[in-house]
Amino acid sequence: MKRAIIAALVAGTALIGTSSWALTAEQTVEREIIVKNEDGSETVKREEADTVVPGESIVYSINYYNDLDKPAENVVLVMPVPTELTFSEGSADFDGVQTTFSTDGGKTFALRESVVVKRDDNSTRAADAADITHVKWVVASITPDQRGSLSFKGKLN
Repeated sequence: MKRAIIAALVAGTALIGTSSWALTAEQTVEREIIVKNEDGSETVKREEADTVVPGESIVYSINYYNDLDKPAENVVLVMPVPTELTFSEGSADFDGVQTTFSTDGGKTFALRESVVVKRDDNSTRAADAADITHVKWVVASITPDQRGSLSFKGKLN
């Protein structure tokens, strides 16, 4: 029997796949903090983002799980970048996953080096990190019982 199970996610994350997949997912929002170790070195750790201040690094993650007994194929996950955040370049790229970006509210997507912004005179310019409104990942195949996580980082404005 075909079924789709999608967890309700914060910030409007969308999950789209082929007609015969099942996927449960959960979004987490964490902040990165720097912890000084006894030896003087520093470690970056993540903690729940209950309270954040401008300039802090925030991580939005989608943790997914294929709970069907067959692979989930061509799974598309789309996550908006909150307007209060400036996207951190390179933070959404993962091996084996196609990552594209939008600057128009999720209407169109392109590879990062091809993303443009339309100006008032209909000319275009290369998109800056602050122009990114959505991140889209396409995972070719998620095997049964496979878990994974995709994320991006941003700085709170």
